[in-house]
Amino acid sequence: MEGVNDADWKDARKLFSGLVAGIKGTTRPRASLRFSSLFAATGIALSRGRASFILVPLLGVLGLILPQLRAKAQTLAGPVVTETHLPPNSVTDLVGTHTGVVTALDTKDQTATQNDPAKYVQFGVPSGQQYSGYQSFIVPTTITLSQVTSLQFMANVLAPSSSSDAFTWSIYNWSTASYETLGNQNNCGGVTGLHTCNADGQSFANWKWLQYNALGATLTNYINSTTREIRLQLASSNASSYINVDWESVAVYSNKGAGAIFQPPVVYRWQYQLSSNVTLGAQFPATQGINVNVCQVPFTGGACVTPDIIDFDFYEDQSISGTDTFAYTTGAVQTLHSSGKRAIGYVDAGDIEKVRPDYQQYVDFDNACNGCLIGNPFSGFRGEFMLNINNDKGQADFIRKMTQARTDRVAANGFDSVEYDVIDNYQNKSGFTITYQTQEDFNVSLTEIAHSDGLSVPLKSDNAQAQDAIMISSFDFVIDEQCNQYSFCNSYTGFQSAGKAIFNVEYKLSTSKFCPTDSSMNFNGINKGVQLYDLPWNPCR
Repeated sequence: MEGVNDADWKDARKLFSGLVAGIKGTTRPRASLRFSSLFAATGIALSRGRASFILVPLLGVLGLILPQLRAKAQTLAGPVVTETHLPPNSVTDLVGTHTGVVTALDTKDQTATQNDPAKYVQFGVPSGQQYSGYQSFIVPTTITLSQVTSLQFMANVLAPSSSSDAFTWSIYNWSTASYETLGNQNNCGGVTGLHTCNADGQSFANWKWLQYNALGATLTNYINSTTREIRLQLASSNASSYINVDWESVAVYSNKGAGAIFQPPVVYRWQYQLSSNVTLGAQFPATQGINVNVCQVPFTGGACVTPDIIDFDFYEDQSISGTDTFAYTTGAVQTLHSSGKRAIGYVDAGDIEKVRPDYQQYVDFDNACNGCLIGNPFSGFRGEFMLNINNDKGQADFIRKMTQARTDRVAANGFDSVEYDVIDNYQNKSGFTITYQTQEDFNVSLTEIAHSDGLSVPLKSDNAQAQDAIMISSFDFVIDEQCNQYSFCNSYTGFQSAGKAIFNVEYKLSTSKFCPTDSSMNFNGINKGVQLYDLPWNPCR
């Protein structure tokens, strides 16, 4: 995991105390299960084409023409959103020098303490000279620039401590003719500020993953309208060190704005598998450890049945793929679709986990506003924090942009729906004062993000607002946890009247205790273990 290698994060799922309501305006404690950690960043690094390596004297015309000769970038297309990974086409040194060839940045093939100079580029060759330069990425003409919804920079680096020599990436704004900072080689909180991380105090300890979204301007301002170049600057803070870069990529997400949104039928059997492990990875290698053919006898008896839709993370469990080897669960999605089934992609929206690849960008925002974004940790769970969805300092806008990038990845992977978790911050001990209306407005804005990407979205966690007309009209169905155990199943009568599906999971009650009730209410009830592996899975019907 990025900077967090605690074994306690493996195979653990968070059972935390929250505040929920059976009747709007009243609250009572309940346990809400969320998956904790095992997945992190994005991108499947595939070998790409080769091209010329361009130095400062050749910048002019060659720096913009030769990159066009590169082979096609990696592309992943969902029904609405397309993800295109671009390798750098050229490297231009301005101050100092580098060693290695640009094509070494095409493939992520260095992990842990590996050190093969033929497979990476070293920026700031140790010569007592500070480094500054930039890489150019060319957006294919197949992408309509006005349809770009997010831009994401990723790199695999072996670096010094940022406290000794910070290497900072910035993206060029062609409209203002200036660079805007993305971030440096910190990847789990940094060594200064409100959220620190020991791993970022270590120099050249291990290869690590970096990920930053471009957020500061209209996205087309980051792409040259004539040459279609995205330009990223890399600059050191002093002349004391250098950085090795094994892989660099800019993921361009574009939305063609077409396609129907999937609406689950009222009666629809579901499965919740947010966890996997090495054993499951070996059993189901083609589906990244997701058991898409799980079959169990329902409470009503008879032959075993399989789910119609499965909710799982859109990144492969890193106990399977390996630390800093990030792969999508695309195989699971495609296999489900091949048998006429559906997939829900899991996304945190109202909190942030250290092990997520974009964690550093949340920390950078929080440090810049003196703690206005990241709040209290979930009680009993290291490395996960509530977020402030107020917008007095732009927090909600920032979260929405980060969530847009996450949702784009879900959509590009072909999922049918996206589950936004932790969207009841106003009821939790977040460390901030969040009003009922602020929460409702924020939640509705998330549905707009999902729908714009062609994804349906369930209401999750926020049962206290489930009877509000705006929530019923905005959300497409419900994912509920433990409404029978804590007696708030009547919160969803409005969704039922609207003909929208209710997916319920119980962890502590046996099927005999809740299945008759769920079935009588036309809920799609299941019983699961708290770790949310494929089994146990006990459907009511």
